[in-house]
Amino acid sequence: MEIKRIILIRHGESTANKNRTLTGRSDSELTSQGKIQAKKASGFIKKRYSPIDIIYTSPLKRAYKTAEIISRKVKAPVKKNDLLLETNFGCWEGCVKDTLKSEPEWEKYLDDPFHFHFPGGESPQEVKKRILAFKKSLLMDTDWRNIVVVSHYTPTVFFILSVFGNDNTSHARFRVDNASLTVIEKTHDFEYIGMLNFTP
Repeated sequence: MEIKRIILIRHGESTANKNRTLTGRSDSELTSQGKIQAKKASGFIKKRYSPIDIIYTSPLKRAYKTAEIISRKVKAPVKKNDLLLETNFGCWEGCVKDTLKSEPEWEKYLDDPFHFHFPGGESPQEVKKRILAFKKSLLMDTDWRNIVVVSHYTPTVFFILSVFGNDNTSHARFRVDNASLTVIEKTHDFEYIGMLNFTP
């Protein structure tokens, strides 16, 4: 029985992550630590899951650079896909998280972050729709065995929740750390999480 694997990886640490700012559609560079994280992840992927057929990535720099590092190690092509973009945080984009506590809608966000509509931006529910569309297109294509998907926190969360069958929840009860790997394993009629938030 053939097992197909979707290897999800959140991008390595970015300058925005280090500064604790909300960064959705803005570009931020990988830090030196982020590059090291991506290299460690690439070595693990090559050792455990090669050959890799293709690497899909968000076009944002922090994800694309992570994908490039992995590509050099596993010798797989990289393809950008806008469906993997992070949430548009609107007016909150670029804000330091601690300063948002004074915002009148902060408590509403904390109560139900996955259904909150960011002022001037979008709701994570729109990210979920993109991810479900992306996943559907992947599963319609049968000409692959192992693929890597490099993205961001929110898209990765909804990819995982789709396997759990709980993608309408208000919170994620698991972590998705920078450069962590989550592996979805799929047979003909069943899919499951084979690895969750593993950091090599």
